[in-house]
Amino acid sequence: MSEKNEEAGKESASNVSEQKPIIKLVKMSMDQAYAEIEKYKQLIPEKDAVIVDLTSQLEEANKILDAQVKGKLISEILPRTTLTNEQLWVKSVEELKSLREDLDVVVPPKVNSIRFGVGAANLSDKDKGLTVGDISWPTAQRKKAAE
Repeated sequence: MSEKNEEAGKESASNVSEQKPIIKLVKMSMDQAYAEIEKYKQLIPEKDAVIVDLTSQLEEANKILDAQVKGKLISEILPRTTLTNEQLWVKSVEELKSLREDLDVVVPPKVNSIRFGVGAANLSDKDKGLTVGDISWPTAQRKKAAE
């Protein structure tokens, strides 16, 4: 057992002598670390400015994409409903998608309907001077001649 104790003592003595150069390396790396920290502290405001700029660009791109999606949905919804363009632009994209899905389920007009092909058109045609008789070609020609 005494041999084991002697070997353990020799190992611990050698570890102590090896630790002294390691401690110097650690101190050097600590100094280097503090220098790196100071360098990075100077970079932080620059990076924050880049982040703010990129965030504003991303928000602008998202607004453009949102407007494109809204425009597509509104162009699909307008011919099939009596809602105005202004009423639809106020709605969110999710509401517009829901409205379009609802309109997909709605039964289209029958073929023999007077309003066939003008799905959910504005019913105030009389205010515009249009009636069922105005749809014929001779009536339209008389109106042109009268103008």
